[in-house]
Amino acid sequence: MIRQKERRNVDMDFGKSQRLPRISGLQFGTVVTAGYMAMGIFYFPREMVTAAGRDAIWSFWLEGLVTYFLMRLTFAMNRLVPNETLGEFAPKIVSTPIGLLIGLYTVVYHLALAIVAAVLFGYVLSNIFLPDTPVWGVTGALVLASLYIASLGISSLARTLQSGYIPMVLLTILTLVLAMGVIRHPVLLEPPVNIQVIPILQGAYREYFLFIGFEVSVTLYPFIRNEERRKGERFAYLGLLLMVFIGTIMYEATMATFGPAFIPIMRWPVVSLMRILAVNGFFISKWGMLVVVLWTIAVVAFIAIRLWCLAHDMAAMIHWHSRYSYPTFLLIGAIIIFVFSIWIPNAKITDYITQTFLLPLGFLYLLGIPLLILTVAHFRKPTVRKLRQKTEPEPPTPG
Repeated sequence: MIRQKERRNVDMDFGKSQRLPRISGLQFGTVVTAGYMAMGIFYFPREMVTAAGRDAIWSFWLEGLVTYFLMRLTFAMNRLVPNETLGEFAPKIVSTPIGLLIGLYTVVYHLALAIVAAVLFGYVLSNIFLPDTPVWGVTGALVLASLYIASLGISSLARTLQSGYIPMVLLTILTLVLAMGVIRHPVLLEPPVNIQVIPILQGAYREYFLFIGFEVSVTLYPFIRNEERRKGERFAYLGLLLMVFIGTIMYEATMATFGPAFIPIMRWPVVSLMRILAVNGFFISKWGMLVVVLWTIAVVAFIAIRLWCLAHDMAAMIHWHSRYSYPTFLLIGAIIIFVFSIWIPNAKITDYITQTFLLPLGFLYLLGIPLLILTVAHFRKPTVRKLRQKTEPEPPTPG
């Protein structure tokens, strides 16, 4: 009975030595993948095609390769003190002031990504499915659903993602394969061979919002079962490979249907592709639109993961570790996300925010912080060793 009570309240317990590893390697990989997939899916591949034209497919593959190396860098940082989150161990390695700045940076970035995701999908649903419903109502429903899922804790959140997210991904792949039946320009399926480097780099940068978000691992890593952490990293890499595969099919179908001249002037290219997709003889005539509705799972999961990470990072930053801190920070985060989401007047503003602020700040976070932490840790190996020993569970907690 006591053991069950401990597990129910486990997310309220922020003590280092008592933290229970609660999720498997597969669940970690699923949550990390869900932490970035929802961001740029709606206007993909508009930004890449605008910059690189037909060469945009090379931009996308370059993004996947860059993300792989940034993931490796982030996981190497996570392994320095695997039983603590970045917000907990960074001040002890790089000094308290810099560690607090990193913690604040992480919190603000979580909020910004969640706000942009809520705005984008809120306008997609409002404009296409619910034209008579105010955007604030759609956004409020998304945030409330995310708040509820996040309040269940990471174990329940991971199981929810496994049960709903994986089937959604498989259905999306099937739908994109069916979309090959509506292509109008088959010649555009072939990757161009006359590669232009500068446009490809520009396209990769402008569309990299599709992959930004896997930094959730810096908060999630201590909550993996100790013996499955390396396995969790491998599942995260497999998730990335799966997303590159899905994105490639999505790009090919969209490019061969609309062409490189029309895509740059489209608001939601992939959504437009889904709208014209129908399966004759099936009980749902607009099959593609069903998939768009199911993408709500991805957006709700994305925001829920942000809220969960936000609550733990804020608790670590201000050193408030109690059973009330987690629900308090969850509620504060949800309110901030909702207020700023309805404050942004339209989705075009999010494009400006993304290109001007979130992309450069995201690259700075994903590259600069791991390099800083790893470099300082290299010269402070005794300190890192003591931190690792101090944060090991005594006695070790079974996974």
